Amino acid sequence: MKRQRGFTLIELMVSMSIVVSVVAIATDALMQAEHVTNMVTYEANTQENLRAGMHFMVRDLMQAGEGIPQGGISLPYTGTSAVNRPGTATIFPNTYITLPAITPGSLQGQLATSINPSTNAVLTGVATDIINILYADNVLVDAAGHYLYSYPVVQAAPSTPICAGTISATGASVSLAPACFTLPGVTNPITAGNLIMFHNQNGTALEYVTSIAGNTINFAGGDPAGLNQTGKLNGTVANLATTPGVFPPTTVTRVWMVTYYVDATTPTDPQLIRQVNYPGYPAGAPVNPPTTIADDIENLGFSYDITSSTDAVGTYPNGPGNAAAPVLPDTPAQIRAVNVFLAGRSENTYTAETTPTFLRNNLSSQVSIRSLSFTNQFQTSASQTAP
Repeated sequence: MKRQRGFTLIELMVSMSIVVSVVAIATDALMQAEHVTNMVTYEANTQENLRAGMHFMVRDLMQAGEGIPQGGISLPYTGTSAVNRPGTATIFPNTYITLPAITPGSLQGQLATSINPSTNAVLTGVATDIINILYADNVLVDAAGHYLYSYPVVQAAPSTPICAGTISATGASVSLAPACFTLPGVTNPITAGNLIMFHNQNGTALEYVTSIAGNTINFAGGDPAGLNQTGKLNGTVANLATTPGVFPPTTVTRVWMVTYYVDATTPTDPQLIRQVNYPGYPAGAPVNPPTTIADDIENLGFSYDITSSTDAVGTYPNGPGNAAAPVLPDTPAQIRAVNVFLAGRSENTYTAETTPTFLRNNLSSQVSIRSLSFTNQFQTSASQTAP
């Protein structure tokens, strides 16, 4: 009888041990690869969020002050002003009698929030910053190719075209001549919620559009901005008249006020918000809803490069090139560049071993404000009010 050959028990055990070891190594390698893939994906998503938010902020900051008088736009006031500030439940500093191209808001935003990935407990940090950016819309045209600001509201012969518009004595409305501009326009038409700047040789004023009727823009009281105030001694459309109800050549320009802030109302998903003008008016059909441009944003900060030559040494602890806000006698009109800091976390937790964690990243940039880069040393009434 032939002797049968085979594997011994020891050989089987050794081979099985080798197979188990190889499988374990392969499984570990696959798990590590999965971890790395998840980590790279989460990091990429976080970076994409930060870049999206930074893109919008840089774009708006590049336009800050365009078409706006260097000293800003006058606000209605008697002694102090009381104009609501988008992005907060407060007003602009009541000492502001003009609205500058950039209004800093150091620590004026909501508290930065995060989440403990192990317990889901809400973690709160320091207050975030907000910023308000103002610039003119210089692309609004009508079907005839006329820009909103191309001609004064009233322009008599022999100038052409003849603009037989009117401005109400109180500033409650402005009617434009169809020969000079036909409302509402063809490029992002004028609508309720827009801001309109009046400017002439006597100064500027800013009002909130509450309705459009034919070729008339109305500015009713009770607007969410608090701009359509009458009876104030300064900063109203009525104050631009040479004599009551009689205005020198006056042009109107649409203005955008863009606000950036962090909305941490939902701590699991704090968001970077871009707010154009004011939200929630009228109540029946609210306009200008807040727009989310980045998710899972944990902090937003700004500092400013300020042309300062009068402050004592030490007024700005980090220097005027990294100031949280202008310090009197410096004003926001002296801002020349904005340093932006944005911090965010991954949407999902990442677990490398046993403890889950969020992946975090941040992005910073400096934006030179081209419309505020130079100071006019020879001020005239025309240079103060020119768009």
